[in-house]
Amino acid sequence: MANPNRRGQAGSPVSTGMQGDSVTPFANTHFILPYGLRLQQTKNAGDTSVTIPAGVTWVYAIAVGGGAGGASTNAVGSGGGGAGGVAWGWTLANSTCVVASSVAAATSGSYTRYGNIIAGGGGTGGAGGNGTAGVLGGGGGGTGSATNSNGGAGGTNYWGIPGGATSTTTGNNGAGGSGAGRTTGDTYGNDGGNGISGGGGGGLQTTYNGGKGGSGLAGGGGGTSGAGIGAIGGSGGNGINILTGVTTTGGAGVTTSTSVRGSAGGGAGIAGNGNAASGATGGAGGTGGGGGGGGQTTGGAGGAGILYLFY
Repeated sequence: MANPNRRGQAGSPVSTGMQGDSVTPFANTHFILPYGLRLQQTKNAGDTSVTIPAGVTWVYAIAVGGGAGGASTNAVGSGGGGAGGVAWGWTLANSTCVVASSVAAATSGSYTRYGNIIAGGGGTGGAGGNGTAGVLGGGGGGTGSATNSNGGAGGTNYWGIPGGATSTTTGNNGAGGSGAGRTTGDTYGNDGGNGISGGGGGGLQTTYNGGKGGSGLAGGGGGTSGAGIGAIGGSGGNGINILTGVTTTGGAGVTTSTSVRGSAGGGAGIAGNGNAASGATGGAGGTGGGGGGGGQTTGGAGGAGILYLFY
């Protein structure tokens, strides 16, 4: 079909509509869904070919970048990975795409792209220091709890909405939320910033709970707790399934029973819940950009990206 909107017009707010020809209506969905179009194709990590019917010259795409892996801990804790960025809009029909794959611990997320619509990855959490920055809308990684260390900044997104700036306290909000910070005397890990894509939570050096991941359309991973008995690793931030309006939930952190750090939960993605931490390993991020949780020994994997095509 011909493009009825100019670049920058994402479509009218949607209150009712259809996901496809054979599904039930949804309600109260997000404003980035295109008005009057149907979801025709969903592309996951590893998909590269796109077959567009003859006569379709413009496609409306929603791209979600990959979440970052949570940091692997060292002597002073580890931060959660930031959520992948989200981009949307019209582009000329194209026969190829790139969809971000899941990444391992301590690795920044990669990008998802269709035509000129591109969403970047989240920044990984710090291990004993600063988190790294998200790219093209990705959330910043959480700090690894060294005194006065910063969470990574969130990335400015495709439409120019600024990401959250670095902070030594609770993460700042933005298109990509910044990761949490760490100040002298903190007894709890600071939470990641909220945004379109949440930032990672801060890990903690002392004996209390880790920071929670920031929430958004995709959530950041939590940070590890301190080593006090009964301390809890931070939970992952929540997300939203943009096709149904249903909240996706971040995974829970581990409660310590010995003098080790509690691993943290993974952030929720647009298309899947975050995973709970397990033992010394942080929870993996959910499909659709969730950030991985920080781990006592191994950080959680970052969630793969996803691509939705409408025409």
